[in-house]
Amino acid sequence: MTAPPGVIKAFEPRGPLQQFRLAENTAFICFRCRDRKIAKLQAVYSGDWTKRLCNGCYGYLLSLYEIKAGTASDDEKAEALSRALLLAVKPEERRKAEQLFRTSTKRAEYLSPEALLFIATAEHVARSIETTSFEWSPAVVVLCKALETELVTRIMRPLRACVSSENLAPDCSDNDIGRVAKFCSDPNRSPPELGTFAHFLRTVIHSKDRRQTSLLIRAFVRLMADWPGSQWLLDPQGLCHDLAALSEIRNRATHTGVIGREDYKTCREHVIGASGMIWKLVNSTDGTSRDRSAGNRISPAAPVAHKCR
Repeated sequence: MTAPPGVIKAFEPRGPLQQFRLAENTAFICFRCRDRKIAKLQAVYSGDWTKRLCNGCYGYLLSLYEIKAGTASDDEKAEALSRALLLAVKPEERRKAEQLFRTSTKRAEYLSPEALLFIATAEHVARSIETTSFEWSPAVVVLCKALETELVTRIMRPLRACVSSENLAPDCSDNDIGRVAKFCSDPNRSPPELGTFAHFLRTVIHSKDRRQTSLLIRAFVRLMADWPGSQWLLDPQGLCHDLAALSEIRNRATHTGVIGREDYKTCREHVIGASGMIWKLVNSTDGTSRDRSAGNRISPAAPVAHKCR
C-alpha cells in the first residue's frame, strides 16, 4: 500500500521500520498491539502502510532491531533480546501462556521455573506473531533461552558444586573452556550462554588430552557418570550435534535477516517437541522416575545432589 495523502515528512528508515509525520492527526489500528490510535507521527513496518505502528510499538521494535544490528556476539545479542522480550510481555499474559503449556504436557512440571518462564514468553510471543505476520526471531531467541537455562540448572550449577574447592586457574585461562571455568570459580559470575556451553561440550568430547589435564573436564566426566541416562550428553551425535543445529537457527535470529514461521516450528520441535532437547536433557540428568503418560524417564525440576568422586 502506498503512503496516504498528507505525509509531510519521511524520516530515515531504521531497518524494516520507518517513521512519517502527517499534516493532521489520523486514526489507525496499530499493526502490533491492535489498539486504535490517533496521531500525526506514525511508523510503518517493511514499507507497508497496512502495517502501521504506534509510537510505543515502534520504540519496542526499534530496540530489538538495534540489538540485532549491533556488533555484540550472538550469545550477547540473544541475552539482550531475551531480557527485552521478558519486559515486553505482561505478567498475566505470561501466566496464561504457562498454564496452557502445563496443560498441554505433564512433563512441564519437571522443568525449572526459569525455563518455564522463557517457554511461556516464547509461546505468547509466537501466538502474537501468528496474528500480525511479524518475523519470528523473538520467539526463536526466547525458546532457545529456555533450553539454556535448563542446561545451567541441570549441568552447570551441579558442576560448579563439584569443583567448588578446586583450583581452576589453569582452566580459567584456557580459551576453549575458560568461560565455564570462571563461572565455576566465581559464584557471582553469570552462567555461560548457549554457544559457550556448546563450545565447552565439543571440547570435552573431542579433546582427549584435556580430559587428562583439566580438573574441570575430569569433574564434568565424573558428574556424567553419576547420571544413568547421560550417554546422550557425551555422544558426538547427541546433545553436541543437536546444539549445533539449534544454534544455527538461533544465531540467524540474532541478526537482521528475516526468520520465518517454518524456522520457528523447527526450533520449537528441537526444544519442546515430543522428543525435544529439553526433555532429553531432563531424562539424561537423572532418570530415577518415569512419566507414565509419555513413557519417558523424567527427573525433578531441581536435580538431586550428585557425588563428585
